[in-house]
Parts: sequence; structure tokens; C-alpha cells
Amino acid sequence: MRNPFEYIKNSWVAFLDSLRTKEGRETYGKIRKITLPAFFELFLISLKGVVDMIMVSSLGEQAVASVGLSQQPFFLLIAIFNAVNVGTTALVAWNVGKGDHKKAAAITRQTIIFNLLLGAVVSSIGFFGARFLFPVMIDDLQVAQYATGFFEIIALSLAFHAVTMGITAAFRGAGQTKISMFYNLLGNGLHLILNILLIHGNLGFPALGVQGAAISASIARTITMLIALYMLFFWKKSPIRIKILSSWKPNFRTLRNIFAIGLPSAGEQFAIQTGLMVYTAMMASLGYYAFTAHTIAININMLAFAVSFAFGVSTTALVGQAVGRDDYDEAQRMAVFSARTARLVTAVLTISFIVFSRPILGIYTDNPVVIAYGIPVFYFMALTQFVQSSNMSTAGALRGSGDTMYPLYSAIIGIWGVRIALAALFILVFDWGVAGGWFAFFLDQTVRSYVVKRRFNSGKWRGMKAVREAKSAARKAKMESQE
Repeated sequence: MRNPFEYIKNSWVAFLDSLRTKEGRETYGKIRKITLPAFFELFLISLKGVVDMIMVSSLGEQAVASVGLSQQPFFLLIAIFNAVNVGTTALVAWNVGKGDHKKAAAITRQTIIFNLLLGAVVSSIGFFGARFLFPVMIDDLQVAQYATGFFEIIALSLAFHAVTMGITAAFRGAGQTKISMFYNLLGNGLHLILNILLIHGNLGFPALGVQGAAISASIARTITMLIALYMLFFWKKSPIRIKILSSWKPNFRTLRNIFAIGLPSAGEQFAIQTGLMVYTAMMASLGYYAFTAHTIAININMLAFAVSFAFGVSTTALVGQAVGRDDYDEAQRMAVFSARTARLVTAVLTISFIVFSRPILGIYTDNPVVIAYGIPVFYFMALTQFVQSSNMSTAGALRGSGDTMYPLYSAIIGIWGVRIALAALFILVFDWGVAGGWFAFFLDQTVRSYVVKRRFNSGKWRGMKAVREAKSAARKAKMESQE
């Protein structure tokens, strides 16, 4: 296995060497222009989640555990929309790359229609299914009741959240990450203000506890969707501006093209989220002190994940736009430089989480049992950041090229073949507890990073756009011949 310190050193040397060339500086400039707004957007969303959890932690360990337990089913439900969102990002990027902004707007319009309609169905499933799901996931009846009440409320806003996700996917494909940063910043600010008012009751508002956190999240998501729609309809500089009075009929040919790219990503998210539900149930079986430590680590990991995900988003957009221009050398350069920068940034995070593990845990709890469980977990979480960033940026490059199957393969292998299998071994056989579960998490991300990196290095992603366009043209010709 390659020495990680030598690997980081070589990455720094390559980074500094590339800055000495004009082409290298221009490439990093493009990456920075899209990645920084995406990072701030995702960081603020994650920070809101951290602050949210800190506010809830004042209600006790059971409240923290219940919110953590409810997150995985929610992520599973919104994973359904990943097919549309990934396909939207890639197709918008391709069309913006070749200058067809009208087609990019038409794709975005279809995404909004589909996400709203499917979101209403999925929202109903989440609302009515919550009362049956959580008693199965955990034995603690109080935690299950808290989680059920919390989830029933946030499920009601899921359709609105899905619309916002679709609009954000389109803006990211167009390289306009500042716009989504803007409306998500406003939504997050509103969420935290409502938390202050509704969790403990302030300024005359009722103290609603865990349900207050859910109500504030639902209201904030609804307002965020309205702002996103306003930016899409009325912002004159938008490269994908949509007219309200344009046709809102479903276009099944466009949706078919979106799903042709996005379905493997939906499968990827479904594999991940179902696996995470099993994984979360394993961690919950260790007792709520251990599960509280796990929930805190997940909460902090989401904050760090914003870095990796931002590089994944920007790489998808930049590679997609280059592929749209048929400039595959630029696409490869964007992918390599982005992955290199992501590794360097997350190396800093890795060191910080190891050094400051105890003070960070102390922000959430003063319970010595939870802290004792949490410190070794933080060490594994810290190491995970480095390989996670490489996985996300390289997988983002594959998605931007239209090669979405290998991120799916890596997810299935990583989450089910590595994390679930090894977590069961480490927890049930070796009795390593919550730390064993996080060691399995680290190994999962390491394997996923290897799979997508090997696929990217093969160069086969370069032909995916041509293959998809040929299939689309063949379908169109067949339909026209039948008319």
C-alpha cells in the first residue's frame, strides 16, 4: 500500500509544479470559480445540520439519537430523485458547453415537473410509513417515538425539497453555483432562526422540542424552493432562464435522455442508502450512548463531506462542459487537477479531526461515556476524509462524461461488499463496537476510490457521450419512421 504521507507530499509537489504553467493556473482558476460557491453552499447546509444537532442535543441523548435515526430513511427517499438530478446536471452541462441554452432550459423544466409529481408520491410514503419503520430500527421506544414524529413532519416538505434539488442540479450543470449558494444560504438562515423559536420556545412561540426542529426544517425548505424558482424565472442573467408561460407538459423523450444517464446514479444512491439503513441499525443496536457518539460523528462527517461533495459537483460540471465541446483533454485535465486539490484540502481536515477530536465532542455532550466512545470513532472518520475526497471527485468526473455505471458498481461493492459485511464482522464477531463500524466505513471509501480511479484511468469514459447520442438518434429515427 502506498505511504499516505509520501502520497500527500507528491500531491503538493505536483500542485505547485502545475501552478508554474499558464495552463495549470487557468485550470485551477476554473475549478476555484465553481468549487468555492458550491463548497460554501454545501458547507453552510452541513453547518446548519451541525448547529441543528447541537440545538437538539440540549434535549438529551435520546433526542440526538432520534434525529440521527431519522436521517437515513430521509436520504433513502430523496435518493430516488438522484436519477433525474445527475442526468440533469450532465445534460445541462453538455448543452451549455456547446452553447444550446434553450435546450438546457427545456431539460430543467422537465426536471421540475417530474420531481414535483414524484415528490408528492414519495412524501406520502414517508409520512404514512414512519410509524411502522422506526420501531423496527431501534428497541428504545422513546427514541422511536421521537424519530416518528420528526420524520412525519419533514416528509411533508419532501416534494418541495425535490424541486429545489432539481433546480440546483441544473444550475450546477450550467456552472452557476453562486445562485444555489445564495438561496440555500437564505433558507439555512431561516431554518436556524425558526429552530431558536420553536425548539425551546422563544419570543412567545411554543416549545415543541424535536418536532419544532422538524417544523423549522419543513418551512425553510418550502421558502428555499420559492426563492430558487424566482431565480430561475426572473433572474435575467440566468443561462437556463425559464418562462412561466412556456409549455409545462411532460416530454417523455427528454425524460428518457435524462434517465439514460441518471438511472445508474439512482441505483447508486439506492444501494448506498439501503445499505446505510442496515449500517445505522447495526450501530443503533450498540445502545444509545454508542449510537449518540456515532450520530455526532456522522454530523461532523457531513460538514467535512461538503468539501468532497463540492469537488464532485464542480468536477461533474467542468468535465461535462468540456465533453459538450468534445474537448476530452481538457476534461481529463479538469478531473485530475480537481482530485489533486480535493486531496490536499481534506488532508488538512484529517489532521484537524485527529488533533481536536475531544474538544469537538465536548461541544455536543459532556457525557464521559459518549466521549469515550466518540474519540476512536473520530480517528477513523478523519482518515475517511482523505479517500472520500478522491472517490467523490473522480466519480464526479465519470458522471460528467456520462459514464455513470462505475460509480454504481463502486457503491454496491463498497457499501454492501465491504462496509456492511465488515461492520457485521467487526461488531458481532470481534466485538469492536462503534469504532469497528467506522473502520468498516473507512475501508468502504478506500475500495470505492480504487474502483472509480481505475475506471477513469482506463480512458473508456471518453466515448460515453458519443454512444449515448448515437442511441438517442437511433431511437428518434425509429419513432419518426413509425409515425
